[in-house]
Amino acid sequence: MRGAQDLTIRLSWIDDRKATAVVIDADDRPLHAPQPRALGPNTATAWADPVPSVVAEMLGRALFPPSVRRIVAERAPYLAGDGHLRLRLVLPGPGDEGPRPLGALRWESVRIPSPTAPAVAWEDWAAETGPLPDGGRELGRHPRFTLVREVRPVRPLPAMDRPGKGLVLVADATSVHGDIGTPHGVEPVPRSESWRRGDADRQLVARALNGSRLSARTLPAPATAEEIRRQLAPGAGVFYFGGHQTAGGLVVGAEGGADAAEWLDAGTVADWLRNAGVRLAVLMACDSAGSAGTPGSAVSAADRLVREGVPHVVAVQGKVSHSRAATFAGGFFDALARGYPVDVALREGASLLDGEGAVPVLYTQRHSTDLTVGLLPEGGRPPLSSTAHRIPVGDEGGPLPMKDERFRVHLDACWTLSETPVRDVLADPAAVDLTRLLDTAESTLYTARHARSLLHEGPRVWYACDVPLGRLPRTETELRGAVFPPFWESPRGRGVGLVLRCPAATAFTMGDEFREDLARLDDYGWDLRGVVVQVHGPRADYVRHAAGRVARMLRLPEYLVREQSRQGEHSDPPSAAMPSALAPLAGAPGPGREAGALLERVRVANDAEEPGSAPVVDARAVVEQLNAENTWGDPANEVAVLRAVGHWWPVLHRRLLAAYAALRSGPARAWSLHLAAARDGDLEHWLRKAGDAVPDPADLPLLDGLAELADSIVLALVRAGLRDTDAFAQWRDEDLSPAVLAAVAVAERGRATGADLERPETAVALDRAGLIGPADLPLLDPEGRYPGSWALVTRHPLNERAAAWLYGLDPVLRRLAGLSPAPEAYDLELEEQVSERRRALRPPLPGH
Repeated sequence: MRGAQDLTIRLSWIDDRKATAVVIDADDRPLHAPQPRALGPNTATAWADPVPSVVAEMLGRALFPPSVRRIVAERAPYLAGDGHLRLRLVLPGPGDEGPRPLGALRWESVRIPSPTAPAVAWEDWAAETGPLPDGGRELGRHPRFTLVREVRPVRPLPAMDRPGKGLVLVADATSVHGDIGTPHGVEPVPRSESWRRGDADRQLVARALNGSRLSARTLPAPATAEEIRRQLAPGAGVFYFGGHQTAGGLVVGAEGGADAAEWLDAGTVADWLRNAGVRLAVLMACDSAGSAGTPGSAVSAADRLVREGVPHVVAVQGKVSHSRAATFAGGFFDALARGYPVDVALREGASLLDGEGAVPVLYTQRHSTDLTVGLLPEGGRPPLSSTAHRIPVGDEGGPLPMKDERFRVHLDACWTLSETPVRDVLADPAAVDLTRLLDTAESTLYTARHARSLLHEGPRVWYACDVPLGRLPRTETELRGAVFPPFWESPRGRGVGLVLRCPAATAFTMGDEFREDLARLDDYGWDLRGVVVQVHGPRADYVRHAAGRVARMLRLPEYLVREQSRQGEHSDPPSAAMPSALAPLAGAPGPGREAGALLERVRVANDAEEPGSAPVVDARAVVEQLNAENTWGDPANEVAVLRAVGHWWPVLHRRLLAAYAALRSGPARAWSLHLAAARDGDLEHWLRKAGDAVPDPADLPLLDGLAELADSIVLALVRAGLRDTDAFAQWRDEDLSPAVLAAVAVAERGRATGADLERPETAVALDRAGLIGPADLPLLDPEGRYPGSWALVTRHPLNERAAAWLYGLDPVLRRLAGLSPAPEAYDLELEEQVSERRRALRPPLPGH
């Protein structure tokens, strides 16, 4: 069984001392007779971690009476793969709460059989025959279970078609403190010990969403009620609040200085969120999910938001430090952007909080079947990545080099927004359906164009054509019959784009005839605005080498390498075997346990035409074995293995890098840091796993490209919210580029301004540091005056906000992105004004 199974349990009070838990069907009918269990007064006041065993046992008897246990025990042993059992706890209404709110109790502390427990252990647990043999696992940390608190709404759901549904609005008021006036009296809010790092959660949320179909917009800190209301008014999909909660409301900034504060009623927040179309609210604020000590209200702030129309609310039981809230936020939004349901994303984020007394929980509306928030048709980032890196011709052979994140692009924006006709070569092992990706981008532009009543042209139409033998159709009629989707006579729009899909084995044999065929395409009268040669095949090393060769044959200075998906992909078999670009792995001792098994798998893949699926290995066990013995041979061979894994199995590669960061000893750990720097996301992950053991520059052996490595590490430390570490101080003193120094200055200042976008290099550094993104452009540079703004346009997916910003610009600037017709008369002065922005859209690679 895969995916989620649902089990709905209705909780209610019998009297002031006894509660019941009953499994109900879709029509709210009980499936068995109720069996009331006593709940003591201490169940509502135990916030220590771990929860006292006597309290956890009492909660367990109430939640799982024998009749409920039998149903759970029947399903649990059959959960496998990514399957899990979603327990929906239906809470009483406000008038039926009884002596204390049941949603505020620590149901997550209940212990059940562990994930590896056999079926007989579940049978014994159902029969309540004795203690769990291995101590079991807490429900809130069990990989096979999730908990959802369901309440019945009294207000309608938000509109689904509001603009901004892919926008995550991030508000922070952590620094606010003092005596706060509430309807229930004055409540003290202490100063946060980590208030100086109040931007950590904002950075981590923005970074987690980078490269997804979601985008983050951060409010100036501390967030005020008026600013929250103003930013929500145009619409948003998710609202994140980091700060304090008291008396059922949020504590936000106020007019009158940095320390001024006011209390914002949860009902008012609910109205704003509902009107904005928000599907998910995340409250990283102490006791926002309820506490026995919350005065004046029978329900928590989270409970109230859901009752008043917000579909899903993630909130906190207990006290949470800001640094730990930021850690949760990064993990939660990373999982959410990858398409996980909200409850599973919460479990992913909560797993990073081991040792923390606070517990994140999920409240949702009754009968809510959509736990993907409904932000996108598939509820997350696209299954195949549209991220690519621009690579200079001549750099396609040999071992996997360090990718330059300065020249990262998103293919939908890169090819859709271009003033001049595009001719590119893409190395793409998985042969992604580029026409679908580009047609979606064109649809986004077309919608934005209609909103501005700019109807001078229709969308660009993209076609694909397979060229298995490296020869193009010789006539226009043949080309019409060869393209897909089928050719249709469309009104004159933004021209036509053509994707030529070529196997890597064929690409190695193409020569001048192919270049002549391409030149002939311009004679067919199709108004070609873009031609992309998509080189594909099962092995990343073959494909990259072949793509570089095609680009050289076409006399292009660069080519593109599409980033491999981290969710697994399959490619076509090669037409012919080609020699491996990786050196043979030799000289290692015989195979051992995990590390030896992985080495053998790499050797097999190195000799095979198809590397196959990733092996299932324990990355930590691999590294522990390598620490004990040189199973992979000398450092050069060890690096070769890691590079090979990076070529073929990106998910396993990232796990190995994390294990290296946490456990590896000796110089190999420094080499793994160098390999992690090939991608900003991997580098940030490496630094997080390293914790307090991030190496100083002096600890690293002499490496090529140390200056570029220092730039990447400093930006990653900023993005991860680790500026107060010794490692940051050491790397900060290296010979950093002016753009990185400027980004560090912005991080220390706390927010970016429009002037920071004056230089494209600085804008890219700010983007890599997680300090700015495309969602900030309408606020920082509404007129598109700065070249740095244009440098950010193609680094991110093309979404509704970016399209709306582009179509709000002056027609001359829109022409840079191919969104406005060329002027009839040539204006030299005008051309000089836009030349810098034209270069920023596609800056030259080093040496070109």
